Amino acid sequence: MPIQANTSIVVDILTSENFSSRYHEFLAGRSPLELEHFYPNTKGSHIEIIEMVLLQQALSLGGESRPLEFRPQPAVNTLEYSALIAGDSVLIGRSVWHEDIIDLKGSLFVSEPLVEVGQYEAGLYVTKRNVALQDLPAERLDQITVVANPRWQVDWHALNNLPVNLISFIGPWETMLNMVENQVADAMLVNFSVSESLTMNFEGREYVPINNLKVLLPDSRHFVVSKRHPDGERVFRALNKGLRILKERGTIERALRESGFINSRVAHWKPVNAAMLPTNVHSGR
Repeated sequence: MPIQANTSIVVDILTSENFSSRYHEFLAGRSPLELEHFYPNTKGSHIEIIEMVLLQQALSLGGESRPLEFRPQPAVNTLEYSALIAGDSVLIGRSVWHEDIIDLKGSLFVSEPLVEVGQYEAGLYVTKRNVALQDLPAERLDQITVVANPRWQVDWHALNNLPVNLISFIGPWETMLNMVENQVADAMLVNFSVSESLTMNFEGREYVPINNLKVLLPDSRHFVVSKRHPDGERVFRALNKGLRILKERGTIERALRESGFINSRVAHWKPVNAAMLPTNVHSGR
């Protein structure tokens, strides 16, 4: 049966991260299809909001005229793809690590990369009051403990290539941050804040990265589309075509830089696990 032109495309997003309100705050009444610049005006990580915008631009450029309807879901995250595999959902509104879905390619279409290998950089965040660790040199990383979730495979592999002492914890991100706050662990891996000082503020508590050290996450990130959903192939074709156009225009690179995802403030910081990257890949610079 032909799909009506005015039917929307339902896209799942996380409820817990309050993406909907942050997304509308960023747009401030502007059309996502008309945005050319991506500077943050919201607190916290900005990349999830930018991905929601780029997703719509890519689909539109790829010939998909239907609007997107973002549907908050409490169980949608980068490790749960059951709804996509079953065909109950067509698309997740943010990118996922290639490593996480490499065994699911029989059920999922995998888009062109939104984030290339070597572009994703993160800091080892400690509490701001822990002044002693803020200038820790790389050769003393074996003296600190870092909490990490082994189910976050890319983070886990990157940290396993450092001399840090890992604390394995399977649970919410917020609980891991509490472990740092309560000195159960010294640090956790967090993508760099968009604030001028790189300070991350969470529920009134402040965290800062260890100065001059950054961790490269050695994988690419992609949108994934359900193969079983009746609309999946059509959506995927439009998405991939549009992503290629956005890349050729330089829009994706500009969005990643202007949003602070590729953070100019850490451009000259030392990548402590650079040996993990292929020799022909540089860290997003």
